[in-house]
Amino acid sequence: MSTVPVPVDDPKLLRSELRRLLPAEAFKPQPLRGVIALSLVPLSMVLMGWIAWGGLPGWACFLLSFVVGQLVTTVGLAAHEALHHAVFRSRRLEDLIGWLGFSPFLVTPGNWRAWHVQAHHSAANVHLQDPDILPRQPDLRTQRFARLFHAISPGSRNWLSYISFSLFFTAQGQAFLWYHCDQPQFRHVRLSRLRERSLTVLLALGWGGLGWMMGPRGALYALVLPLVFANITLMIYIATNHWLQPASEDSDNPFVNTASVQTHPVMNWLHLNFSYHQEHHIFPAMSPKFAPLVREHVRALNAEASTVYPHLRALRMLYSRPALYSPVDGRTLVGPEGAPAVTTESLRHQLLAPDSSA
Repeated sequence: MSTVPVPVDDPKLLRSELRRLLPAEAFKPQPLRGVIALSLVPLSMVLMGWIAWGGLPGWACFLLSFVVGQLVTTVGLAAHEALHHAVFRSRRLEDLIGWLGFSPFLVTPGNWRAWHVQAHHSAANVHLQDPDILPRQPDLRTQRFARLFHAISPGSRNWLSYISFSLFFTAQGQAFLWYHCDQPQFRHVRLSRLRERSLTVLLALGWGGLGWMMGPRGALYALVLPLVFANITLMIYIATNHWLQPASEDSDNPFVNTASVQTHPVMNWLHLNFSYHQEHHIFPAMSPKFAPLVREHVRALNAEASTVYPHLRALRMLYSRPALYSPVDGRTLVGPEGAPAVTTESLRHQLLAPDSSA
């Protein structure tokens, strides 16, 4: 291998070199992960019934709500892999796990493919093209949606930002379905709007009907709190993966715009290596089972191309840094009035510094 690092600003060459180094098996679907995830669905249903009708004390229901929330998260992450074609070769099985994994969040497989696979992955952290990107400072004056997005984003200092993770992921899915997909820059996305909107309404009615059968207490512990816990779990990854990174006007470069996080090994195991998010953006159709190997090779090609933040430190940084991109460039984050201002390079140095207290 050459001792000259492959340039970070040449993602095509970096991907090509990685493909050459990785084993062929790494690019094949991993159906066992899907089978395991599907087996968790009956367990979740049993626990939900136990919570709703088992006569358990409140503290036990609360603990079981957390467990169900983590099971929902795991099945959702397996569905994420499956809809990237990393689990099954069968479209029907992909749809099955997609429905089971994302329906608790009121997201249909069709909406997910349009929102996440097509829109987000084709232009991660690209202004105007990524539906999940933080707004720019001038957008607050001209766009109502940008004002709402900023208010609920960590770092805005708005009180909503401190509780928003409890429903943020679900809200993002609805935002794409009912707002983003109608914007001109997303008209190319393949989405049957009437079908997916109708199915989403039916999903909401179905979950609402189940909650009515369970009664207020049962619905709170068996449906609402697990959804809250699952949303929070997903967002502590998603927000740290992208919202500390530079934005671009036109270039989707996962070696720059996406970060991974170093989290607890139990979380890595339970959440199917979702912390390896940069590696996922490098090869979206590859199973995260091989993400550690991808990271190893990225660092061998160019250590600067691998960004892995300590998870808790990155979460704290989210709430201390401003949450708007500067109108001047995508490498500076600013407050609503332009101050404070901090560069993403500065954030990276603080987060990776051994003695950082950020």
